[in-house]
Amino acid sequence: MQAVFKSGVYLPDLDLWLDSTRKREFSLISHAHSDHTGRHERPVLTPNTARLLGDYLQKSDPVLLPYHEPFDAPAYTMTLHPAGHCLGSAQALMVSKETGERVLYTGDIKSRFSPTNEPLEAVPCDTLIIEATYGRPEYVFPPQEQVLETAFKTLRMWLSRGERPVVQGWRLGKSQELLHHLLGQGFDVLVEESIYLGTQVYLDAGVKFPGQVRMFEGEWPDGWVLLFPPGKRREALKTFRRKRTLEMTGWATSGSMPWGRGADASLPYSDHPDFNELIEYVQAVAPKQVYTVNGFPELAGRLREMGYPAVHLAARGQKQDTGFQMKLV
Repeated sequence: MQAVFKSGVYLPDLDLWLDSTRKREFSLISHAHSDHTGRHERPVLTPNTARLLGDYLQKSDPVLLPYHEPFDAPAYTMTLHPAGHCLGSAQALMVSKETGERVLYTGDIKSRFSPTNEPLEAVPCDTLIIEATYGRPEYVFPPQEQVLETAFKTLRMWLSRGERPVVQGWRLGKSQELLHHLLGQGFDVLVEESIYLGTQVYLDAGVKFPGQVRMFEGEWPDGWVLLFPPGKRREALKTFRRKRTLEMTGWATSGSMPWGRGADASLPYSDHPDFNELIEYVQAVAPKQVYTVNGFPELAGRLREMGYPAVHLAARGQKQDTGFQMKLV
């Protein structure tokens, strides 16, 4: 199966766009993060992803496709499977009507436990198109429970000193996970407005949190933790003194990435798989050929060493609209 990478993934044999960031007549939206969405005329997505996108698709005619229910197109059937990345996130399995080939597009996935997301399913396939966000061997994360325990100890230490803790996490997906964990540990938590609005969608979808969800509205009582997205905290919190910031990101694993968000502490907590988990997922779905997209090309290189025909579709120096027929590689 040929794959083209240009503002999303395109499968010419099926005339199908996957996570195009440019408006298309028809495209999959695997989840509600902005780097995977576009205002398509007919997007196909899960009902929970549609809830999270709200008015973003108000001029569209969406195809709401629950997990495991088939969508019938002239050249293929499509079913969506949980991706574990955030509420409603989906992998898409396309089965060619002409050849029977099973093509799996993962979108963003998370293989570790999340208390707020549908768990990842491993879907056997012939051709795998997988996100390689942390597709470099240096990105190997410690056990999630260990990272969270360190985070809790750090926050309690700061609170005991009379300091004001700020936890940084992306507003959709990771923030809801962190909020659930913090409330479960008995922390009093205030969340920034965009996190609050996203969390209300989670609540409406039936996700339960072990405590009350409260929005930050300018008042910051002593002893409370704030949960803010990166980049938003500086202006909103500039009048408060004795702030301490805890950054929760997989990039903390590497000393070579110049993220420089000015955090007092950074811990490797991610809503993506690390390098080893990406390899494990490929082995679990047992594809005959693999395309990797975004992230780093080292994942495809390691897979080739393991015997998988693998190509990275965003390699340095490669045109973004280059197509590959894997059998010719």
